[in-house]
Amino acid sequence: MSFEQDRRSIYERRRNILYLVANYLTTMGLHQTRQALVDETQLTSEFEVCDNIDLDTIYQDFCSYFLLKFGKQPRIVKRTDTMGLLPPGAGSVQRKYSGARRKPLPNGGKSEGKESLLALGAGEEIPSLRITAGMVSDQVGPVSEGPLVPAANPKLLIRLQDHFTSEWKDLAEEVCRDLIRKDLRQRWHQVKGLEGPIQVLKESVIAPLEHPELFVGLAQPWRCVLLHGAPGTGKTLLARTLCSETRESVTFFSTSASTLISKWRGESEKLIRVLYEVAKFYAPSIIFIDEFDSLASRRDTIREHEASKRFKNEFLALIDGLEGGENVPSTGSGNGGEKDRVFLLASTNLPWEIDPAFLRRFERKILVDLPTADGRKELIEHLLPAVRSWTEQEMQQIVSLSENWTGDEVRLACKEASMMLLREKMGETSKCAKIDPDALQFPMLRRAFEQLRPGCAELAQKHRDWSQRYGTQLFD
Repeated sequence: MSFEQDRRSIYERRRNILYLVANYLTTMGLHQTRQALVDETQLTSEFEVCDNIDLDTIYQDFCSYFLLKFGKQPRIVKRTDTMGLLPPGAGSVQRKYSGARRKPLPNGGKSEGKESLLALGAGEEIPSLRITAGMVSDQVGPVSEGPLVPAANPKLLIRLQDHFTSEWKDLAEEVCRDLIRKDLRQRWHQVKGLEGPIQVLKESVIAPLEHPELFVGLAQPWRCVLLHGAPGTGKTLLARTLCSETRESVTFFSTSASTLISKWRGESEKLIRVLYEVAKFYAPSIIFIDEFDSLASRRDTIREHEASKRFKNEFLALIDGLEGGENVPSTGSGNGGEKDRVFLLASTNLPWEIDPAFLRRFERKILVDLPTADGRKELIEHLLPAVRSWTEQEMQQIVSLSENWTGDEVRLACKEASMMLLREKMGETSKCAKIDPDALQFPMLRRAFEQLRPGCAELAQKHRDWSQRYGTQLFD
């Protein structure tokens, strides 16, 4: 390697470290420190940290490599003989050795940073903060000099090892990988034709946070809601929207069978219990389980394994057992379950495959049905704003072509129309020009809708029949 290449490699390494530190400071909620770093190092928005890397991941990979190579965990920091906050410049310019006497801090040893850490600990001083695996944002935004966004749910900065034994700490870190920290950028106004399920979710999660004094006694918020319907009707979209709308105040777990099911005997039961304990620790929390029928199928079949039965029994006890039952205060003076409130949200395409004991514990079983004609029209206008200037007759013809379609099938048809416009633009010229959405014509959109056929009409009718027998009926 030449001298020029070696110097460039050193520059890129140091630059990448600075961007990683800036991103980690943003994740920790230390926005003033991050802004000071940006100002001093002149970081720009030209680069951003990749989605699959962060300092916490690098730290864990190094610990795994060190343990594999030397058979022990590496020592990163060591205890000194002095106590108190680090003086300015410590660890960067001046090297402090063990036993060295440190200079007293200005203003009597007080600093703004300590007060912010006390606020994060809900009134308790945190001796050392640690972000476990999975608590780091899955998607990192650009490191720019724009406005700073407040940290989402600062309770996540409290370390877990003070509240779990060493035996269960690894399991807690495992379930924490399902924490959603990033903003999924989905809002209620973007969801069309699902006013009933949206109202139930707002009533279960958002309204109790805004008006806790109203949800007392028997009127406590719903604890378990099941969304069922044909594939593509928007069940997972509702969960994404709920996660985005509550990320500032609620901890959101999106878990699946890959996290909760283990090949080791008895570990699956421990994982589901640890999941609920961690959710209570970070309460108010939401546990979302997609394809819930894969975890809660019927227990009376001959193919049911004994380990699966133990897991389901533990799950049932946690949802509505001796400790998980609804706490109704007799005085009506407050919500007794506010401090450890855990909301279970599940979705399934096969509700008739779920064990009756699980169905009994879901207080609301909501049908996410196929969109109505008005819902499909709103969805088309949202996806293709150019159609709002079309005549009512043309819009009614498009809506009629999408009869018995799911919301996702309508989206695919609108996407096909956009691809038609793209192919037409690419055929006209070899240069890549910007596509004008207003250039979409009615015959093009009609042809896109005529290419597709509804695939869930029979399944949707089966869901309606099941909802009539076991589900919750929503009335305006």
